[in-house]
Amino acid sequence: MGAFSAGIGEELLMRFFLMTLLTLIFLKLFRKNHTIAAWSAIILVALIFGALHLPPTAELVELTPLLKVRAILLNGIAGIALGLLYWKRGLESAMVAHFLTDVIVHGLSPVFLS
Repeated sequence: MGAFSAGIGEELLMRFFLMTLLTLIFLKLFRKNHTIAAWSAIILVALIFGALHLPPTAELVELTPLLKVRAILLNGIAGIALGLLYWKRGLESAMVAHFLTDVIVHGLSPVFLS
């Protein structure tokens, strides 16, 4: 259920709301250059997405500076991929990709790592 709610909830909040809002703001700042506006929004939202995954990481391990950078970087890379999917293919694609990633990372990887 966590993968399902993250796939829908986080994508609605991060991509549909925040990325769209920031893209509109950046469109005004960058004189209607859609590519620069979209990439700026994707990267900023990806960093926020990565940072918001620090509290769940802290529940599993003690957060050292290296682990903080790792968590933000890995989740940020996923955030960039999800942002690109949203931009190029739509919200549903980002939701499905997020759901499947969560299923694989949180659901199947423990089976193979134990």
